[in-house]
Amino acid sequence: MATKKEQTFEEALKELEEIVAALESGTATLEESLNIYQRGIELTKLCETKLKTAEEKMAKVVDEDGNEAPLDVEGE
Repeated sequence: MATKKEQTFEEALKELEEIVAALESGTATLEESLNIYQRGIELTKLCETKLKTAEEKMAKVVDEDGNEAPLDVEGE
């Protein structure tokens, strides 16, 4: 049984852009629009999670000994 690869942030964002265009076009039926909208919500949550993870990783730096330390963004 093959496992489904999770979308990258860029892939999810591209699909989300396509969803917005489809909804703005007004050509989908009500049921199709609801399904598309629901998928958009799922993609939005995925993107938010990926952004939060990236922010957390960037908020840390690795010191000379290989230990993670909080990033000092204010230069204190």
